[in-house]
Amino acid sequence: MKGLFRQVISFFQKHRQINTFVICLCISLFLWLFMTYGRDYQNTTTYTLKFTDNNHNVEYFSSDSVITVGVKTNGFEYLAKALSREKKNIVIDVDQLNINLSKGKAAIPSSLLKSQIIHSLGYRGKDITLSPATINLSWNKLYSKKVKVINNSVFKFRQPYNIYSEPEMMISDVVIEGSKNEIAKIDSLQTKPIVYNNIDRSGIFLVPLDLNLPSGVMCRIKSIPIKIHCEKYTEDIASVNVKVLRNDDYRNIKVLPKQVKVRYRIAIKDYEKVQNKDFNAFVLCSDEVLERSDKLKVNLTNIPDYVKIVSIYPKKVEYILFK
Repeated sequence: MKGLFRQVISFFQKHRQINTFVICLCISLFLWLFMTYGRDYQNTTTYTLKFTDNNHNVEYFSSDSVITVGVKTNGFEYLAKALSREKKNIVIDVDQLNINLSKGKAAIPSSLLKSQIIHSLGYRGKDITLSPATINLSWNKLYSKKVKVINNSVFKFRQPYNIYSEPEMMISDVVIEGSKNEIAKIDSLQTKPIVYNNIDRSGIFLVPLDLNLPSGVMCRIKSIPIKIHCEKYTEDIASVNVKVLRNDDYRNIKVLPKQVKVRYRIAIKDYEKVQNKDFNAFVLCSDEVLERSDKLKVNLTNIPDYVKIVSIYPKKVEYILFK
């Protein structure tokens, strides 16, 4: 790099005419920029208006949702505005306009908006022009209601992980706002039906709400946090004796086999807790059941909460009735 820099310096030292040309070009470019952008220009831009207040209990509607702002500014400031990502929306604070909200509508002279527009656009010390001259504004009072949130999302886990407890909705209800008649029809909101795959750790998921709401109804909360408790799981098999629940008429009934294999899934941290005696298998014996089938269905009861049953083998057992 140093060698290249020395070569450039040596080149300009040997070719002084080129050196003089470059200096003159830079001076000419500076003078052109100064003469072109040193003058004042009339800049005209259209913006979208949004009306709001500090209480957020009124919904505003404007038939003139855009306003054209004209400002006289020098070329350098105009160039800076053109190169920057200039805002396209202007928020107007209705509280500063001293409007009588009891009437439901008003024709507002654009001149009343001038100070807020100047502040929003950063045109302090500038005189601006606004078009149209009058903004027609109307509003409705907003009512609020708390509604329940229903989880419609699905959480899928990468093996050998699985959910340990039910998903915990950290926000169980939200507030909706709108006209009294519209919000009366809404009792709950749902999350979007998003599927979260390959989960292998506990965490909090920010799940978006399905906000396909009627016109004029809004919810300021866009998503809710759902807490997921995930654990690493394993599987095992328990041999469980089958009990016969019967009346005195079937005192001499026997089932084959006498034991069933119960495959279950359990979190590794709970593996030492479970024992075969925690599982109770039984069949029901009655006239109705015996007439319907030559086998009896095996049922499980008193299963620990931390155990998930995978399968029972066999699902049905044969029986022998001794007279």
